[in-house]
Amino acid sequence: MLIKNRSATQAINKRYIYAQDGQLLLSKQGDWLHNNTSKMAYADWFPEPLLVAEWAGEDIYLEVIAEHLETSLTPYHGRKMMSQLTGTETDLLGRALQLSHWLKDHQYCGRCGHSNKLLQGEYGMVCPACEYKQYPRLSPCIIVAVNGPNGVLLGHNKRFPVGRYSVLAGFVEAGETVEAAVHREVFEEVGISITNLRYIDSQSWSFPHSLMLGFLADYKAGEIVVDKTEIDHADWFRQDNLPDLPPSFSIARQLIELALKKQTKA
Repeated sequence: MLIKNRSATQAINKRYIYAQDGQLLLSKQGDWLHNNTSKMAYADWFPEPLLVAEWAGEDIYLEVIAEHLETSLTPYHGRKMMSQLTGTETDLLGRALQLSHWLKDHQYCGRCGHSNKLLQGEYGMVCPACEYKQYPRLSPCIIVAVNGPNGVLLGHNKRFPVGRYSVLAGFVEAGETVEAAVHREVFEEVGISITNLRYIDSQSWSFPHSLMLGFLADYKAGEIVVDKTEIDHADWFRQDNLPDLPPSFSIARQLIELALKKQTKA
């Protein structure tokens, strides 16, 4: 996926992603990529079609439709759509959704409160009054699958659906390395210490602006004691007793499957 920044008038082959009130708008055929501009009123904070990427020989633009405007299109949650896509399509849609969140959340200057304007030639906002610049927010977040003698450590977060379990995750704090964040989050949430930390992969998680940094680790010491603030239950799971897991496109699921493979080989 080649990312470019230029005005919409310079593109030749164009397709469009429509968003409204935090959701995608699908065609009657269920398509999330549209062949033509929506020709609908934009949200008051969205100035013009925004180039998201060059993909498959076409330029892909984002259009954010006014929130209370009635349309013949079908609202659809972006996360649900991403679970149905693969590879570059997932990255493309995630990028569009993240830019949409960013534009809405940065309408005004964080320094003086004046209305921001889009920078030309890059993804950024600038304040005409004090010239303060802001760029798309990225929040680094660690996520780790811990292997132990009795399986892979999975926890149920209070925000999860009933029965859904996943690996542990948390945001990196100011002044903290990602490695330190992994050790801290695991100890804070379930009370155990870990060792043999290995970085595996990353994933942009556009709900709304996380950058997930994935690790594997091994159990070192301690008994599971959940914090009751975020995690209300955690346990060790093997392949034959797995609970409901995150969707397959998520890095959480990929880490779980990798950890289970290592359990099988052990």
